[in-house]
Amino acid sequence: MPNSIHRSLETCSLADSIDLESRAVTAECHLPHLIKNENVVNFREQAFAWVKKYMGGPWARAELKHFRCKGMRGDLTNYLYICKLIQWDGENDGLKILKLEADFPTKITLKVYGEIENYVGFNKIEMMTLNVILAERHYIPRIFALFPDGRFEMYEKSRQLRAPEIRKSEVTNHLADYLADYHAMVMPFGKYGGRLEESLDHFHSMALSTEFEDEDKAKLMKKIVRYNIDEELETLKDICFPCHDEVVFCHNSLGEGNLLLTGHKDDRRVQVVGCDMSSYNYRSYDFGHFFATMQFDFGTSDFPYFSRDRSFIPSEEDRREMILRYVRRLDLPVAHQKVTEEKIMEYSEKFMLAAHFLHGCWGIVQADVSELQFGYLEYALACFQAYFEHKILNNL
Repeated sequence: MPNSIHRSLETCSLADSIDLESRAVTAECHLPHLIKNENVVNFREQAFAWVKKYMGGPWARAELKHFRCKGMRGDLTNYLYICKLIQWDGENDGLKILKLEADFPTKITLKVYGEIENYVGFNKIEMMTLNVILAERHYIPRIFALFPDGRFEMYEKSRQLRAPEIRKSEVTNHLADYLADYHAMVMPFGKYGGRLEESLDHFHSMALSTEFEDEDKAKLMKKIVRYNIDEELETLKDICFPCHDEVVFCHNSLGEGNLLLTGHKDDRRVQVVGCDMSSYNYRSYDFGHFFATMQFDFGTSDFPYFSRDRSFIPSEEDRREMILRYVRRLDLPVAHQKVTEEKIMEYSEKFMLAAHFLHGCWGIVQADVSELQFGYLEYALACFQAYFEHKILNNL
């Protein structure tokens, strides 16, 4: 296991029959979550240009015929690829050259930032700084190169955890420990809790200004608008704010899609990814976000490429068990543990609403700008349905 990701991985005993290669798919196949299926050749040339310019070493000396690029499932915002060099004709053996230059791997991951990250309100410089720090602290894979459109990272064979697996106590215990460590980090960014409210305002404004010419999308948007999301944001703010929870450095996107299973048959490990949106925030939001997303499964093979199962919504007992493990990891005085536990229980229930609402607005915007194959508007509608169900059932 590469040393650069030890910090983000912990042993997790799951089924040994897992096919780790299932996350990788060839870019020539018409499968969900792949960029520009009709224009793969041009993208391969673009990826090769980035490799030559930013990776150096044998990558810079290669020709296009030596370069391979495969798409990967998983990310609903950014585009993921596996890039590798193959042996080439002539006197030089590319693989032998690579083995002699230990700093240059034979295979790397390429992440290309999605369209939504080019909109006003997204601080790309802060995100790049964040990822460099997290890589140095071994929370994410080693970064080989950063550039304006994306980055190259260390590749490791993996696949996403599915919704039924995430409910396992081995996983939730690991995530509780992970959050306790993550929240303890000190980072050089604004240390205030207003980021959540700013994000809600930002995506809400973008969502309301989005219009669709496509007839099917326009019909779905009308269904969403019937939920009165314009005025509902103020109701949500009244429920969630002011918040008297601790402000810590949060992941902000913990859930399926950002939880991978890596390693070998006798050493399965859970790796947390998707740290790009991390910031200082209310501690309980990480729990609220995680609990809210547990009912969604993004591994389905048919459109809209997700399903929702209400039975996966964690019970109060399950939520408390994870929160209690987290609190014990904080090493607080006994007198403070119960107070902290109850505070996180209270606020995480409210922040489940915030997560649903934010994801709903995000889905509307993604449906307009993203080329990824995913039912974003269907997902937005499901999120707003989950929002109001949670609000009514819990008298919020």
